[in-house]
Amino acid sequence: MTSKSFWALFFVLLAIILGANSFYVVNESQRALKLRFKKAVRPADSDLPVVYEPGLHFKMPFVEKAARIDARMQTMDGSPDVFTTSNKQFLDVDTYVQWKIVDFATFYVSTISNVGAAGSGNIDYAEDRLEELVDNGLRNAFGQRTLQEAISGERTELMNDVKESVNKLTPQYGIEVVDIRVKKVNYTAEVVENVYEQIKSERKAKATDTRSKGQEKANVLVAETDADVQRILAKADEYSRRVRGEADAESAKIYADSYNKNPEFYAFLRSLDAYKTSFSSKDDILVIQPDSEFFRYLKDAEGKK
Repeated sequence: MTSKSFWALFFVLLAIILGANSFYVVNESQRALKLRFKKAVRPADSDLPVVYEPGLHFKMPFVEKAARIDARMQTMDGSPDVFTTSNKQFLDVDTYVQWKIVDFATFYVSTISNVGAAGSGNIDYAEDRLEELVDNGLRNAFGQRTLQEAISGERTELMNDVKESVNKLTPQYGIEVVDIRVKKVNYTAEVVENVYEQIKSERKAKATDTRSKGQEKANVLVAETDADVQRILAKADEYSRRVRGEADAESAKIYADSYNKNPEFYAFLRSLDAYKTSFSSKDDILVIQPDSEFFRYLKDAEGKK
């Protein structure tokens, strides 16, 4: 190989190397900053670095390099913690947070520069700060609510309050909380026993109240039934008396008609009734003279003396 060919090959290789180190690509899921001697490139009129959007960009080879930042939605699975409600009950709460970077320049200044290098450390640092903010927000939110409100009554409102309070503090890190959700809420061991006792007490009170209401309804039904029975008996007695009265009247009328038509026959019927009444029992004893008027029709069918 001649000296001319060597230098030609050298310059070609150098051009390839320089070209490869002069351009960089930012993906759709990323944003980038240029670092010049490990310091972010800033415009002359700003303290914040320049943020490069997705696409192909130029940089000075060997002097500058690209620091890429993940622009996708991030999910932080926080560590469970114990929080106290307004009525001094303790809850073991496990949450997760969805967040994203909204100001990449501020994010770089507040996180990447703090950890001293670009890469995954920036996300870790941001999530450490975010977890502190979320824990403080949850502690305040639970502290303003009772156990019942925190568990079920105002769960959605509680999460919204925490997100709102945290997002007031996150702009300093260039991030925004999109959603906060509770994965699990458990009673602490001390609370569990108290909750069981409270549940038993509530169920017992409810059972007592149900029995009381049932007994009250039973008493009302019995009273109403007794009143109906008395009303029916009264109507039956009234009807019976009326029927008896009508029957007695009819009987008296028949007797009167019989007497008017045949007084002797009437006397005979009346004597038969008297005999029937007097001799209704085997133990009946009459002390009377045999020739008494009472035996008139026993001695003679025609009642002759």
